[in-house]
Amino acid sequence: MAFKSFALTIVVATALGAATLDAQQAPTAKAQESRRFYADDPMWSDNDMRDIAPVAKDDLSKSYDFVHNTFAKRATLRAPSVNVNTLGEVPDSSWFTNRIGVRDMTIDEVLQGPDTIEGPAPGPWEVIGHPTAGITPKFAIRDANGNVFLIKLDPASIPELASSVELIATKIFHAVGYIVPEDFIAALDPQQLRVSKDVRIKTETGRERAMTIADVHTWLKHQPRQADGTIRVLASRWVPGKVVGSFRFTGTRPDDPNDIYPHDQRRELRGLRVFAAWLNHDDARSLNSIDSYVEEDGRRYIRHYLQDFGSTLGSGSTSAQQPRGGYEYLIEKDKIGKGLVTFGLWQRDWMKAKYSELPSLGNIESRVFDPAGWRTEYPHPAFDAMDAEDGFWAARIAARFSDGMIRAIVAAGKLSSPEAAERLSRIIIERRDKVVRHWIAGVNPLDQFEVRSGNHGPILLFDNAAVRNGVKAPGESYQTSWSTFDNMTGVETSVTDVEEYSEPVAWVPVSAFGPADSSGARYVVATIRTINPAFPQWLKPVRVTLRDRDGVIDIVGIDRGGAPSVSSTTNN
Repeated sequence: MAFKSFALTIVVATALGAATLDAQQAPTAKAQESRRFYADDPMWSDNDMRDIAPVAKDDLSKSYDFVHNTFAKRATLRAPSVNVNTLGEVPDSSWFTNRIGVRDMTIDEVLQGPDTIEGPAPGPWEVIGHPTAGITPKFAIRDANGNVFLIKLDPASIPELASSVELIATKIFHAVGYIVPEDFIAALDPQQLRVSKDVRIKTETGRERAMTIADVHTWLKHQPRQADGTIRVLASRWVPGKVVGSFRFTGTRPDDPNDIYPHDQRRELRGLRVFAAWLNHDDARSLNSIDSYVEEDGRRYIRHYLQDFGSTLGSGSTSAQQPRGGYEYLIEKDKIGKGLVTFGLWQRDWMKAKYSELPSLGNIESRVFDPAGWRTEYPHPAFDAMDAEDGFWAARIAARFSDGMIRAIVAAGKLSSPEAAERLSRIIIERRDKVVRHWIAGVNPLDQFEVRSGNHGPILLFDNAAVRNGVKAPGESYQTSWSTFDNMTGVETSVTDVEEYSEPVAWVPVSAFGPADSSGARYVVATIRTINPAFPQWLKPVRVTLRDRDGVIDIVGIDRGGAPSVSSTTNN
């Protein structure tokens, strides 16, 4: 789909005061309205980090978020994602930065993640706060270098569980492209703690008093000690800027002029469902996001973070994950009714799941896990709006995490049991394979298009992502036809018959390029179907637009024609 329609350009120009229409490049109103590609397509950066005025903090009620998303009646959005470029990719923005999806990353790069320091500095840690939001026991400290961290405690009865999964998830989500805090597994010596004289806490009667070191030691009283007497903790560095609330997974933020795309139409928020299902991040909701008003290069804007991954994989933050977690919403009336009618005898598939007896793994498995039926704690508007093309985009990224990379990420979680680390690695690998197999085949899975010179002219080469990722053995054929395209009028004219190839390749008819547009570029469109009786959805063509600029041919457009929406079916 074209990233810059005339109407969208007008919206951006009005909202940001930046886009300009060049009358010399668009001689008539009709040409402006019909033009599909521009000289700077495909765009790989959304300019949504423009300077904006300070914004007020937008507090979201946890109860409201649950009740509204669980009980409010709303129609599921049936429309394609809008924040994609002409190749169907998500540009870099204040929400997302392309990483492993568009380039190879080394294991060291993935392990580095968002980290810019080595973790909390040795020496005294000053306790400066005791946040009460969320369910994870925590307090804030300032280290000897002046860096602020949120110190999160593992459940006393299940050491290592929450801290390991939070670190693992942070590394994976960062490599995917999301903006996340810097997280570290650290060793806390209670003797290094000091309490700021300005910190106050509420008593059981609701009154406030000064915090003392005795209060901190009470919180740590039942935490298991490591061999050297320290306590294992998760140290999450305070995000830069001023926190101004959380972001919703629908609509836009009214006080942010940069926020022009409805959140449930952003591909990175829809596709998050695939990654959340992979890692069983059933707590993926607005309250586990951060909007921070930051300053960078003299500009002030809102940066959007995902955070708080304590309820991923087998962890439920303060305990092992509930066996229901990831399989059902908290409230599903039909299932509650069936349970009552059968006096609790009705068995869902997830009730048959077998979990490891290793406590540091909690409740996580890969055998019963079903990517299509996976659930968050309660309905999620962006996840409900995800279509097959969003899923294909995300599955291709998930597939780029190698087995060795996953094992290295799990090792960074510092589980003391080698058996637990190996088992968790295997589960994450098996769940990755399931989400890739499910979502990679939902659309015509052709990708990696490129133009090369051949003996008789240019050749269009491509790949089949389903074959590449082992979803099926090769054996397809590919039907290709070509059309001349006039970029100024939008007129497309077929110029060749359908040709069938057994390999993912097609000769480019250089004589078929259309008339030059105002920038001098000429265009031709390849319409490609994949023939495989087992996958009838692959007959829906991928339309690939090639651009010729002074003899240099590149790929400027990839259009999958609007993939079907995804129904969220639950395991029975």
